[in-house]
Order: sequence, then structure tokens, then C-alpha cells
Amino acid sequence: MTSPSLRRPQRGALLVLLGLFAACEIPSEAPIIQQTWVVPTDSVTVSVAQILPTNVALNGGGTAFVVSIPAPTVLSTTLGALCAQPACQSGATVVAPVPAFTSGAGALSSSVSFPAGVTAATVSGGTLNLTVTNNLGFDPLRPNGASAPYGSVSITLTSGATTSTTTLNGATTTLANGVVSVLPVTLPTGTYTGTIAVAVTFTVPAGGNASLNGANALSISSAVQNLTVSQATVVVNADAVNTAPSGFDLSGVDFADQVESGGIILDVLNPFTAAATMSVVISAPAQLGAGPVSITKALNIPATPTSTTTLILTKPELQSLLGKNNVTLAVNGTATGTGAGNTVTVTPTQKITLRTKVQLVINVGA
Repeated sequence: MTSPSLRRPQRGALLVLLGLFAACEIPSEAPIIQQTWVVPTDSVTVSVAQILPTNVALNGGGTAFVVSIPAPTVLSTTLGALCAQPACQSGATVVAPVPAFTSGAGALSSSVSFPAGVTAATVSGGTLNLTVTNNLGFDPLRPNGASAPYGSVSITLTSGATTSTTTLNGATTTLANGVVSVLPVTLPTGTYTGTIAVAVTFTVPAGGNASLNGANALSISSAVQNLTVSQATVVVNADAVNTAPSGFDLSGVDFADQVESGGIILDVLNPFTAAATMSVVISAPAQLGAGPVSITKALNIPATPTSTTTLILTKPELQSLLGKNNVTLAVNGTATGTGAGNTVTVTPTQKITLRTKVQLVINVGA
């Protein structure tokens, strides 16, 4: 038989344990755990075409820039200015043999300018057409008619470190008196600055009789055709840029009741030395019993090759998008070059790419 003195201590220990359990609150619900989800979506791009100045565009294949020179350059001179021989200086028309002469330096010089906003370019093709209106009284390339000796005309083009000289002679080319003629000159490939200097020099041998007068005129119009460029340095100063809406489907991401926070992660690839101040517009049409959605967030893109920005969305904003299809994201704003004079050096295939992901913090077990 057990002694009462041995049972009393056990009964006291049991009461202490019961008191400890009574002091603890046993959870009646499962704990809430938060998980972070990242949902990849489509990319948004800004083409180089968005920041090109007027008169510069991509060709049909997007492999080169096509540059339109705004207007031809016209220069005019006279026989008296070209030829220093006495027979060329007469103030009245005289019939006399054409004297041999070479037009002086600078007598026929002009320049062709690139469009405003283009400071330099790497030229890959093009033609300079010289339209010559000859009223000198004779053909400077054929002062003896079809017989030799023939004259010649040299066209020198200079832009920056790029220079070339094309020489045409009367054996193959004519500039008949009273006729408008076109002399095509192939533009040399190379790096050009904002203008192309054009210098034309005539070398005329002694020829047959012609009606000579110091006031007899010659005019040349210089026009660039089919100018293609593989690289250009252009001015970009608060130029407007925008993208077409890029769509993505969030109908399969139906966590609207459980989402706690999140946003849109933008991984930006920026090949331009330009910074951009943008707005990101996220939209969704009316559906699921709710009206249309439009959310705007600010985005600053630095002039660095890569950057990452997270656009924070509030819980109500996230709930208004999740579970819906036809959600779109569009970007618009302005870009400014960070080179000297707000310049940017660009190539035809470059573009800013914004790779987008939706980040969600979800309450699990709620």
C-alpha cells in the first residue's frame, strides 16, 4: 500500500503543469507565410528611329540611315572670273579663239550641308550631282569640238579628314554651250563632318573661235542624292520618344485576394549615350465586373548600358491588374544626349530594350 506522503508531491506537480498550459495560447489558425513570385512578361523597345532628326530615316531593311540634304547649293560665276586672259575680259562680245586657262582656286567653290541636328556621319554611299548650266560661249571640255586637245574639270570633295578628287575630260564628257548638263560624282566612303566642301576647277586648252564676253555666265548646282550612312552623330535634346503598347496576360496569375505588395521590375539595356525621363502607363480594359484600369509611374533611364528599376505598385493597383488579360504597358517621355552639345552617336540597329517582370509578394495560408 502506497504511503499518502508519496502521492502528495505528484499531485502538486500535475497542478503546476496544468497551470503552465493554461498560461499558453494554443493557435487556432495556420500561420501566414509570405512568398515572392516573379512573373516574366514581354519586352518594350524604343527604336533608334525615335531620336533621329528630320531628314534622317532608316532604309527599308533597317540596315542604314538615309539622309536627305535639304536643298541644293547653287554657285554662279562668269568667264571673266574664271579666265584671266585678255580675250576673256572684254566687256563686249568678240569672236576670238578660246585662250588656254585654268580657273583660279576658289572661283567655283561651295559647300553642301547635312540636315540640322547631324554633326557627323560615316558615309557608306551616295552621289553628288553637279548640274552645270553653261553659257560661256563654248564647251570648256571641248573647245576644239570633237578633236583633241580636250579640257578637263576636277571636282574635289572635302569633309573632315575625308577628301577625294574626281576628274572628267572631254574625251568622254561634254558641257555644250547653252545646254544644262549633269555631272555625277560618287561620294567617297568615310567619316564626314556637318558639311561637304565642293571645289570645281576647269583646265581649258586653247581652242577654236567662240563668242567671248567677260559677262558670259556659268552656274553649278550641287545636290546630294541617295546618301546612305552607317553611323551618325546627332543632336538629341528633349526629343519625344514613345512605344506602342506591349501586351501581356495576367489572367493566370489570380492572387488578387492574397497579394500584399509588389511592382514591375524593368531591366533596361540602353546603347545610347542619352538619358530619358519617361512615364510608364499600365492599362487594362474593363473585365471581371471592374472598370478599365490606367496606372502611370515615373521612370528615369540613365545614360548607362544597363540599369534596373522597380516601379512599386500599391496593393489596390496590383489587385486591379491580377487575373486579367489584355494588360498593356507603354512608355513615353523625352530623351537627351549626354555627348558634347547633347549629341548621341547612333547606328541603325540600336534600340533601348526594357525587359519587364511582375514581382508579387503573396500571403500563403491566409
